[in-house]
Amino acid sequence: MNPSLKRGSPARSSSSFGLSSAPARSAAPDHFLFAADSDAPLRAPRDSGAIWLSCCDAAALSPRAHAAAERAYARLMSGAGRPLPHWFDDLRRRLLDLFGVPGAVAVLAGSVSEAEAVFANLTRAALSLPVRRVAAAAPERPDDPANDFAAFPLRDRYGLPREPAEIDAETVRLAEEAMAQNCAVALQLCDCSESGLAGPSRAAARVLAESHPAQVAVLIDARQWIAPQRIAEDLRAGFAVLLSGSRFASGPAGAAALLLPPAFADRLGAFDLSAALVANDAAMNWPRGLRDRLRGEFAAMADLALGLRWECALAELEAWFAVAPAVRAEIDAAFAREIRRHLAAAPALRLVDSGGAPDEARRMFPILTFDERGRPLKAEALRRALAEPSARRSGRAARGRPVYLGAPLRIGAFQALRLSFGAAHVNDVAERIGEGRSFAAAFQPLADDLLEAFGLWSEIAANDCL
Repeated sequence: MNPSLKRGSPARSSSSFGLSSAPARSAAPDHFLFAADSDAPLRAPRDSGAIWLSCCDAAALSPRAHAAAERAYARLMSGAGRPLPHWFDDLRRRLLDLFGVPGAVAVLAGSVSEAEAVFANLTRAALSLPVRRVAAAAPERPDDPANDFAAFPLRDRYGLPREPAEIDAETVRLAEEAMAQNCAVALQLCDCSESGLAGPSRAAARVLAESHPAQVAVLIDARQWIAPQRIAEDLRAGFAVLLSGSRFASGPAGAAALLLPPAFADRLGAFDLSAALVANDAAMNWPRGLRDRLRGEFAAMADLALGLRWECALAELEAWFAVAPAVRAEIDAAFAREIRRHLAAAPALRLVDSGGAPDEARRMFPILTFDERGRPLKAEALRRALAEPSARRSGRAARGRPVYLGAPLRIGAFQALRLSFGAAHVNDVAERIGEGRSFAAAFQPLADDLLEAFGLWSEIAANDCL
């Protein structure tokens, strides 16, 4: 095994494995947390004045998350912390402890697409068959040319959500076609898509897995939303789970994890990984019980950047799990009410799937924008104007703060901007409640952000020719 330390992604430069001789640093390790080509706004502190409502993609770090990375980095560089292998073991243990399923294991990954590829490789090893992956079609799941899927759409060609029974039937058909060709099926169930949809149903996935245990493995794609009880139930049911350390978890981009249920991990003997995975992975991303079964060698011993990114994500997730479920639900409902209130007063803005999931089940809000004649505005230009006050033509709007929304998403013939919130938003409100403020006072800063964001959005839509 090459005893190298991966210190940055995606550049992935390496240096000597001897950390104890490195000088202690107290400065924030941004060169580890952010990719060299990441957007400059992501490097700014979350409390720098901008309004971040873009957790469906990425958002700036909270002081809470940044401090967690600083502390971990200082311990590692000073040699005062636990040995590096134990640190990665602790990261995986902390993540698994959130869900409380004995025997489950976690594999860390540098991206959700990498975690998807790991699951496909492990499915091939566990079932001893070539693998066909079945998953939701883009754009409801990010398109990744490197990953080849048999895809089922969650929307029809007009952008309307398909009936759940129709999605289930198509999923079963694709899976049966693959099995008829003597392939194993890595079925990816989307728990929350890029616009908030789900499919296929867990019932359909369960029937497939129970009817064909030697040919079907199920992965729950929970990158956009973490539902603790549901994830625990999925692991107990024998489903693997894909998590993102960014997005809802509010950590930096470039952190993901694959949670494997006990029965799946127990089926694995010696296994191979694709050349691409071996070249970009690190041994300590894997628990020892699995990495010792790999035929061949990983390209590096450890990915320090990935560990620090998960320190950020776990700081937010552990704080979010510590908030009483009733308080989390109250914050969720208040957020949704504010959005509904502002949309009702903004004729240029229309919520996609407004008659769909109830507000308490929504984690993101895809919104279409129209001019006074009812013509759709260019979503990318609108997003840029919201994020860059200098790009706004309206004088009043130009004085507002930067507002960051999720990237445009194609829905039928239109492009929607997505407004979403994450664990960091909930934690900020909960912290203020813990300081003794009333719920209304604790939620007010987030309500003020929404008020300004929707005011600027409407102002730009009405006065800027986008």
